[in-house]
Amino acid sequence: MKAFVFVVFLIFSCARVEKVAEQKEQKKRLQVSDYIIRPGDVVRITFNNFDRFQGHELYCKDRTVYSQVEREIRWAIVAESYFSDLKPFACKMGDEVVARFKVQEKDFHREKLNVPKKMVYPSSKDRKRIREEQEFLNRVYASSPRQPFFRGPFVVPLDTFVTSVYGTKRLYNNSKESQHLGTDFRAEVGRPVRSAHSGKVVVSRNLYYTGNTVTLDHGSGIFSIYGHLSKTHVKEGELVGQGMVVGLSGATGRVTGPHLHWGVKVNGHFVDGHSLVKEGHKFRQ
Repeated sequence: MKAFVFVVFLIFSCARVEKVAEQKEQKKRLQVSDYIIRPGDVVRITFNNFDRFQGHELYCKDRTVYSQVEREIRWAIVAESYFSDLKPFACKMGDEVVARFKVQEKDFHREKLNVPKKMVYPSSKDRKRIREEQEFLNRVYASSPRQPFFRGPFVVPLDTFVTSVYGTKRLYNNSKESQHLGTDFRAEVGRPVRSAHSGKVVVSRNLYYTGNTVTLDHGSGIFSIYGHLSKTHVKEGELVGQGMVVGLSGATGRVTGPHLHWGVKVNGHFVDGHSLVKEGHKFRQ
């Protein structure tokens, strides 16, 4: 009888141990979240920072995305290209899926612009300059550090009327089409332009298309661009805080009048800056 009781006790004990082990495993098991993203938008994702992710990079569409750890929670900003094929995709660390994305279609505005012919069809000399500037910018965009310079949400550089929204399809002089991968703010010459967040000045010079331009590297592959300035107030290599005046609005470069062009680049994609501002409110201060 005692042997029988002992066997029953042993069976129940083993079952209890297995149940506790299963519960612990369930707690460790990653809860994969589903997200919706649109072309030109960004989404902040979060997932538990378990030891098995140490040493692994986050990949979304075979592109490395920098992730950060904050209070045992790992987060990252995922961007979708303006030129998206609208196909769903997943983000992985190692072989494990940590987030799934459904890409939602998005309509963009259209507008017609008339600019000097040389700005639509640059001369051979100007084309050479454009190529050299693009090579310089490519090096800049490839050098962002993993760790961010910022904490908390981003802000827009000007609180004025938006004259051209991100993604607008443009027709120049009724002959050449392109996409406006930034946001234009109404601004007379000389209005102070403030940084969207803390960062390092990686561009402060005159460029063919955007004229006097300041670009800030915010770390983690995030950049903000301030174009057509009449004056720049910062130097390359300088660190700036959020809200610092980086220059004055103007009408340099390819423009039809004075305004601020604000561009944002995340993980190699030019995205809607307002999307980053919106998602930024999910950051802890």
